[in-house]
Amino acid sequence: MLKIQKVNVFYKEIQVIYDLDFYVRDGEFVALLGSNGSGKTTILNAICGIIPRMSGDIYFRDQLCPVNNTPLIYEWGIVQVPEGGKILPHMTVKENLIMGASGRDEAWAKRNDTLDRIYEIFPKLKNRYSQEARLLSGGERQLLVVARGLMALPKLLMIDEPSLGLAPLVLLEVYEAFKRLHDEGLTILLSEQNVNQALKIASRGYVLENGRIVLEGSSEDLLGNTLIQKAFLGI
Repeated sequence: MLKIQKVNVFYKEIQVIYDLDFYVRDGEFVALLGSNGSGKTTILNAICGIIPRMSGDIYFRDQLCPVNNTPLIYEWGIVQVPEGGKILPHMTVKENLIMGASGRDEAWAKRNDTLDRIYEIFPKLKNRYSQEARLLSGGERQLLVVARGLMALPKLLMIDEPSLGLAPLVLLEVYEAFKRLHDEGLTILLSEQNVNQALKIASRGYVLENGRIVLEGSSEDLLGNTLIQKAFLGI
């Protein structure tokens, strides 16, 4: 579904992504792992066309993604859930969700049916649909930004650092939602520092360090890797 080939990204004159190669198959759950500053968010932004790549190619369903045409990439069905629970604070939960369907013709036409499905997946949001989003807890805000992304009917959902600032019990709830979505057939690319949690539900993973992929493999193999255990798990 998604193929990244020899992608290089610069911020002005500083290179931050180096010859990156990876892929995501249709229906897979793939984790993009690494510490803060390793380049995870940058590559997601490059896939979406938010920041330009200097060289290399990105293909989605055999179509070459343009360098800086985010609306077209979004219309194709690549949807990014940003880090930090970014919401529209003075709009209601329902209004936040409806906003997620704007910009894609298919999603807007089906917004009411999709909203019913979202409320079934996330009953907490249904119970708070008329509240202003600013009144939600941190975990509920994270559920809201994921649900808002789902309102766009994504073909590929890219989730950036969902564990940021969440308590362990709340994080488990968020990850249970991810597992359900994947079990229902959604393709997911997850950017995450929480290696242990991500690899419990992802099928494969790539480890980034200073803009380069330094390890890749199945979740089982990565969890058993001594470098992963020392660097991320404290074993």
